[in-house]
Order: sequence, then C-alpha cells, then structure tokens
Amino acid sequence: MKIDELDELASELNLNNILVKPDEVIFTMEDMGDLKTTFPIPNCSKCTEKCCPPGVAISLYDVARFIDIQLHKFIAGTFSGYVELFLSEDGGENVKLSRPYMNNEDPNSKVCVFMDEEGRCSIYENRPLICRAYPIAIRLDENKRKVGIWMGGCKSYDICDNEPAFRKLFLSAIQDYNEKVTSNSLLMYSRNKLREIGLGKYLEDEWNILIEYNKKNKELMKKVNDLELVVERFRMPQDYGTIIQRLQSDNDWLKERMVNLEKEIKQQSERAHSIIAELAGQMSSEYRKLIETLLQTKEQARERKGFWRR
Repeated sequence: MKIDELDELASELNLNNILVKPDEVIFTMEDMGDLKTTFPIPNCSKCTEKCCPPGVAISLYDVARFIDIQLHKFIAGTFSGYVELFLSEDGGENVKLSRPYMNNEDPNSKVCVFMDEEGRCSIYENRPLICRAYPIAIRLDENKRKVGIWMGGCKSYDICDNEPAFRKLFLSAIQDYNEKVTSNSLLMYSRNKLREIGLGKYLEDEWNILIEYNKKNKELMKKVNDLELVVERFRMPQDYGTIIQRLQSDNDWLKERMVNLEKEIKQQSERAHSIIAELAGQMSSEYRKLIETLLQTKEQARERKGFWRR
C-alpha cells in the first residue's frame, strides 16, 4: 500500500515535534456556539454554495490513497514548490503550492469530477482529506500559534450539541494540517525516495526546478545590478563634496557673524537707552531751572509794582 510506504518515509524524518496535537489548537470562531456544549455543524442538505468545484487540489497522502483505491487516473498535475502554512485572516488561500488536482474530463464542468447526478459525492468514504475537514482548517497565526478557523465559504451550518460530529471535523482538520507539514518535508528531503516508491510522476522534474531556480537567480541578480547603478548615479563626485564642505564652512562663519551682530545690536540698543535716559535727566534739570527763573522774575515784578504804589 502506497499510504503505508509514505508513512514509513515520514517516520524517518522524525517530525513529531512540529506536528499539531488537539490540545494545542486555539479556536477563533465567534458566534458559532460556545464549543463546549454547542458546536457549528455544516448542513449540506440546504446549502446553495458551490463547495465542490472542479480541480480540487489534493495532498501527497491523497495521491497515495487514490493510487491504493485505483482512482489515480483522475489525478492531474504535479507538486511544484513547497507548502507555506500561515494564517489568512479570512480563512482564504494560504497554502502556496502548485499541487496535483482531481481532473474533470469535461473542461466546461462546474463541479467536481466525483459529483454524481444528485449532487452527492460518489467517493464520499474515500474523499480527499481537505474535503473531510472542510470547513474547519488549522493555520498558524503571526505568533506561530495553531489556530482553528471556520472557512468563510461555508455559510450553511447549524448550531447544535452534536459534539462527535464537530470533533470528527476537528480531527480531520488536524490530520490535514499534519499531512501538509509532512508532505512539505518529504518533498524537500525525500524526493528520490518518493520516486522509488512510485510517486515520481507526480513530482516536478528536478531539471525544471534547477531551470526555475536559475531563472529566479538571474532576475535577482538583475535587480541587484540595477540597484547598484542607481546608487552609483546618486553618488556625489569628489568636487561636489569639496563644494559642500566649503559651503558648510561658510555657513559656520555666517552663523558666528550673526551671533556677533546680535551682540553688537544689543550693545548699541543699551547705549541708546542710556543716552536717552541721560538726555531726559538733563532736560528735566533745565526745565526746573527755567521754572525757577520764571517764578523769580514774577516775584521781582510784583515787588516793583508795590514800590511805585507806595
């Protein structure tokens, strides 16, 4: 069985420390039951959404399971790239990996190849794990915590006390996450062994990987060269540097000159105030003398007038 061979390869990588355990998951489901006595359970019988589109991507483990039950003829595409597991706030796409998918022979079909005429899954007991877990998914948040989210596409659900049904979804979501992590590790470190157990046709050719890597490397080098040209263009010649130094020196001299002028103006202002005060004092003294003279003259005139009367 391919699935057993895959498990054996995975056991060689010793991934237990990075796989998710149920008690590590934090749920972020608001207004969907208290998750202690009441739980959200999908109600597909009254659903009007299209949750089973054509071309559903499948995991490395799903490929092995499909081979074991003779459904591999419906698989198309290859694994290209590696899984990046991060939390998407709205529960959207966050597994950035080109993966094999369930191929529909009719390119115009709007539903999954395994959807029967009554709108039911014809391989329900053997459906891919992503279908088993939907609409619950396990993701990592920005703090690397394991978070359980309700995928936004599922809007047809009931809040009830059916804990076994919810736990079944939850455990499927954990298994889906762990299989993605394991698949990622196998694709990174055990590609040759995957080919040895017959999964080579679903892997991107290493030569293509090298070509793509070389292409990206050339693009990166071009960006580096362009950046160096920009830096060189804006780098100032030595003459400009000398001019700027001279301007800075002149600027320092001007600053010093302005300080001296301010001191000089302040001194001139104080001197002017002193002169004005002195003049005011002199004017006051002359004014008093003038008044005294006028009074003396008036008194003398009065005395003369009295003398003639006698």
